[in-house]
Amino acid sequence: MIILRQSLVCSGSLLSMTGLRWSIVTTSLIGAAAVVVLILNPRWVTVESVEIELAAGSDQHLLFERIKHSLVPQFKPLEGKFFWQVPLGQVYEMAAKDKRVKRLNVHREFPSRLRVELEPRTPALAYLARDGRIYPVATDATLLPALSLKDSPDLPFLRGEELKDEPSLRARAIDLFEAMPDHGLLSKAQISEIVFNKKEGFKIFVSSSKLEVKMGDTDFGPKISRVQKVLSYLDAQSIKGRVIDARFSKKVVVRVRNTP
Repeated sequence: MIILRQSLVCSGSLLSMTGLRWSIVTTSLIGAAAVVVLILNPRWVTVESVEIELAAGSDQHLLFERIKHSLVPQFKPLEGKFFWQVPLGQVYEMAAKDKRVKRLNVHREFPSRLRVELEPRTPALAYLARDGRIYPVATDATLLPALSLKDSPDLPFLRGEELKDEPSLRARAIDLFEAMPDHGLLSKAQISEIVFNKKEGFKIFVSSSKLEVKMGDTDFGPKISRVQKVLSYLDAQSIKGRVIDARFSKKVVVRVRNTP
């Protein structure tokens, strides 16, 4: 009986080892077949294209097309490389260098496609430099690459030499613009230009009435509220061609433009 048990144990061990060998052989054959298939079809493991898409929810189609136009030639050298030679982080860094990009995601879609999904920054103002070049200003005060006048977005101009190198001043200009109401005589749509100088602070120009409003550089909310009340009165009295000085803390001074 003892001998029989030993034989049974030995037979079970042999069967187990045989099954393991077959498993290893099968796995090796599958792996070898996969390698052969990949060698015969290298396009399955190489980057054929890098697709650039606008992120869902963004309406910045024009700015997206400009970003895409500049990224396409940068991504071109990646085509034809094996996918392990193109880390997703590398693609991300290449796209993130563009200051016009607010947010992006990079996806690998096997076997041979990379997809870059990006959201452009939303321009709020257009900084007009002394040399005539126009720099869109994003809502976070980032100064975007310069555009020609014909390619510039339809936004209020921002002027003032100090603004080009001072992000904090640009942020305050955006705060001023965002504080404007959406409707009325002083609405965002009516603002044609915001100008800054150290002596007077910010002043805005209203396109429909050729109005100049001096705002200073603080407390924009209360000042805008007072200016709106003054504008309503002046409009009711049909008074035109004036300058409104709202830089003071508790009053608004109205002057006819030609009055010294």
